[in-house]
Amino acid sequence: MTAAEFRKELNHLRGGYLFCGDEDYLKRRYLDSVREALVSEGDVFNHICLTVDTYSVDRLMAAVEALPVMAETKLIEVSGVSLNGMNEGELEELTSVLATLPSYEYNVLIFYCQADEADPGTVKQPSKLIKQLAEVIKPVVFWRETPARLAAWTAKHFAAEQIVAPSDAVSLLLNRAGCDMFTLSSEIEKLCWYLKAQGRETLTEADVLSVSSESKEIAAFDFTNAILDGNPGAAFSILNELKLRKERPEILLGSIARVVCDLLTVKVLTDSGLPASAIASRLSWHEYKTSLYVKSASRCGAQRLHHLAERCYEADLLIKSTKVDSYTVLDRLAAEAAVR
Repeated sequence: MTAAEFRKELNHLRGGYLFCGDEDYLKRRYLDSVREALVSEGDVFNHICLTVDTYSVDRLMAAVEALPVMAETKLIEVSGVSLNGMNEGELEELTSVLATLPSYEYNVLIFYCQADEADPGTVKQPSKLIKQLAEVIKPVVFWRETPARLAAWTAKHFAAEQIVAPSDAVSLLLNRAGCDMFTLSSEIEKLCWYLKAQGRETLTEADVLSVSSESKEIAAFDFTNAILDGNPGAAFSILNELKLRKERPEILLGSIARVVCDLLTVKVLTDSGLPASAIASRLSWHEYKTSLYVKSASRCGAQRLHHLAERCYEADLLIKSTKVDSYTVLDRLAAEAAVR
């Protein structure tokens, strides 16, 4: 079930739903909608929440069996519990409890998983976990939105604040902030306040460049590209901007290393003859992100990416085991851009 399909069920919710997938912003919004539809604020009797600290199959079973108090429906939320981390026995116990939901028709249960807590697989090939749980609960997979849908969503949010957002400014914002809707929502709010403070009603590309923040993932991707292109000036420029934003060096290096390793993976897959669509399916990536990585990987050889991955490993050791200034370590890494 997709987010759009779940929206149609909001007026007649029943049974259990598994919220999973990469788009946590939409997950949170739809969970809020479920709460508004079923329980009033502060109703501790008909709104039972289990977290990683309080969850157990016995407590979940007790919550399912408990009758609603002066109401026809009860909402049960389970969050923070990693399904990916469960062994077969734990999953079987959970499945057994969820299988009893039809016997307690007054319950609506939402099992809420962050992106890394439940692997949904792909649209065409659901994961083994999803197939197993789909027998007793309805999986609702919140996939990343396409760039076109995100552009429309972004323009709509600006319009709700009486701000005109031309397509060129919206595209630039998406390129800088990435496709995470939480990040975009924050950047939209920031830009709206900026424009209103100036008494203006139209967003420009200059506004986006002046006010919006480049996401760490995008910054790490651009930094890596600068190195692969042999452009030390661009690499140092990106680092200087990140320093001004007081980003932690070890986190930046982790993001850079992940980009390098992902590029190496894409390079190996493209060299084996796989098209971008197959790579997106294999890695469970958004097609837009895959296209960027395929394009970038095509400009260099696997050996150069291996070398850069080794340099990231060495930089990580320096940051964690020596007193060398962490930003200096990143500057040294940037200097790799001068060596082709």
